[in-house]
Amino acid sequence: MKIHSLFILKKTGICIYSRNFTNDFENLEVNLITPFFSAIFSFSENVIMKKTPEVLEMSELRFVFTIQEDLIFTILSDSSASLLFVNSRLSRIMDEFLDFFPDISKVKDYEQIEEPKFDEFVDSIITGEEEIYLSKVFFQKVIDVFKELMYENEIVGAALLSTKGNVIYTSLPNEILVNSLKELEIRYRVGTLTLPEMYSRLENGQKVVSKIIDIPWKLDPLLIVVLYDNTVPLGMAELNLDKIAKKIINII
Repeated sequence: MKIHSLFILKKTGICIYSRNFTNDFENLEVNLITPFFSAIFSFSENVIMKKTPEVLEMSELRFVFTIQEDLIFTILSDSSASLLFVNSRLSRIMDEFLDFFPDISKVKDYEQIEEPKFDEFVDSIITGEEEIYLSKVFFQKVIDVFKELMYENEIVGAALLSTKGNVIYTSLPNEILVNSLKELEIRYRVGTLTLPEMYSRLENGQKVVSKIIDIPWKLDPLLIVVLYDNTVPLGMAELNLDKIAKKIINII
């Protein structure tokens, strides 16, 4: 489940920023593909009830789009990648891009933006490195709980996700994070977000346990995902997850 590339272009079809995260499309000519996006959006806006596409699937690939004013943000990924995960990456990148470049009119059509700090940010978001999606004080207390449990070797890693796919916190390996978001997406689509805890055992014996918690004052429930060592019995993992969930609810 790979994310291959990021494109940011003007609606005219001119690409002003691009970045590859795999070698699969490193030889792809950006100026050949971005006019195709522009043509699709122009056709959709003028013919198909003025709606613009959010997802375009071709063979085993998927383009996910987000529009902000006169800019089109696009991620190219495998079709098996979680839409919730990709959308959360794209939304976060879009917000940060607009902070870096608040006056896009100053960027010429022939200009390719080069900004090392923005590159580093994009890479950290795409690779799923530890991040805080929301920087509110009460979430910091939750993050401290996870870090303390990791420090005491009670858990290997953890994540706190919104049911819309936003990554509030994660210290999970990227593959496990993506799989958790994929599970969340499936549960959302079939209307089973309120199902009990979910468990899975990895090939190395580690256990992934997840649980939906409902926060009364929040519109969206949260998903806790915890990774346990292979020496932790499943029953103990379940018991510890309930304790962690109660502690988080009390903090929030």
